[in-house]
Amino acid sequence: MDFTILFDVLTGKQVQKYYKDYMESQWFSRSELLEIQQHKLQNLMNHCYENVPYYQKVMKAKGLIPSDFSSLDTLGELPILTKEVIKSQYNDFTPLNLAKIQGVKSGQTGGTTGSILIKRNDAHTRSSSWGAFKRFEDWMGFKAGDKALILMGGHVIHSQDIKYIRSIVSSRLKHVLNNQIVFNPYSTDNNTTNRIIASLIKTDIKLIRGYSQYLYNLCQVMQRRGIRCHVPAITTTAEPLMTQHRDMFREVLGAEAYDQYGCGEIGGIAFECPQHEGLHITEERVIVEQNENNDLIVTDLDNYAMPFIRYYNADQAVIKQKKCSCGREHRLIEKVMGRTCDYVLGKKGEFLHWAYFWHLVFDSGIADKRDLSKFQIVQESQDQIIFRYVADSLSSEEIHTLTGNIQSRLGKVEVCFVQESDIPNTATGKYRPVVNKLIV
Repeated sequence: MDFTILFDVLTGKQVQKYYKDYMESQWFSRSELLEIQQHKLQNLMNHCYENVPYYQKVMKAKGLIPSDFSSLDTLGELPILTKEVIKSQYNDFTPLNLAKIQGVKSGQTGGTTGSILIKRNDAHTRSSSWGAFKRFEDWMGFKAGDKALILMGGHVIHSQDIKYIRSIVSSRLKHVLNNQIVFNPYSTDNNTTNRIIASLIKTDIKLIRGYSQYLYNLCQVMQRRGIRCHVPAITTTAEPLMTQHRDMFREVLGAEAYDQYGCGEIGGIAFECPQHEGLHITEERVIVEQNENNDLIVTDLDNYAMPFIRYYNADQAVIKQKKCSCGREHRLIEKVMGRTCDYVLGKKGEFLHWAYFWHLVFDSGIADKRDLSKFQIVQESQDQIIFRYVADSLSSEEIHTLTGNIQSRLGKVEVCFVQESDIPNTATGKYRPVVNKLIV
């Protein structure tokens, strides 16, 4: 049973409305999608001009008024927004009419790059974001009432105040009503792993949501035990989804993996359809631009509680020019390359992306031969990197192969290999393939 309408009534959201709208608009022409963006941008700039001090000052300095945004081209006249700008002028991002905006909530985002931001959104934003996600579920063949296994993190430190307890009760009720089995991916003990595997074997799971590295490690355990099962779809988030992940999920779980992309400040931005030709940007709710470095600049068209207009989120991506063969005309993100902190720096300023290391260990055959389950590159200086790995011991020949390839890209940096029994995820449960302490 679909409880979306009930949740909408109880929480003041309109997820079902947005879902219906987005199911229709997914087949809109390019001009119709641009018309939606234009209409939303005009309304957002009216709100900012009347209520948001930061944008009042910016628009006045630029000689702009809301009617100037009757063209999407005018958006480019506004400055790029960064976390640092928001934090330095935080009060100016508080709308004067905040008390009149429905369902305002605050939360923490960021930390991966060492810069944490307290952001706000409202019921309107969350409705739009979840409506887009329900459309994504439809693309994956997942229907309301189907059983889902959720392997995603939550709170790390548990409070005892009434607000926290109420949120836990509400969350558990939603899991029950939505027919979801939930496990904490922060727990990597055998008992938790065994319970997850038992659920996969005994329960008719139709969808798994989780972090790609966690699921990859889980599949390795199942593979060693000779366990196979069938789950139609997996969706991963917050971490890189690589070809080897997809292959492992098909082999062990019989599952097709669907990627998605978003950020904490904006929510869901792009989702993969069954054609697997890229991630469709949800252009009904965001405008995505890029600079010369392929950095993403995102405008959230729905958030009135804390407008993010031309927001630089430190992610890089490749956007395809060709449209998807599914017939939808939303622009496609071909691949998300990661954050600037996912790079290693060479002695002469070279940048080497985390995906290079991933491909290196697999293309060389070392990952399979040594049963690699996880690795992490740590850099504290441009003269040395630490290659941490969870696998059987590397041979001197394999170390030579890896070192030679890395030095061919970064110069004569020292590469120190450290075998680990485990590499813990971050406090938010995410796997970081690169920890670069030179980039903040």
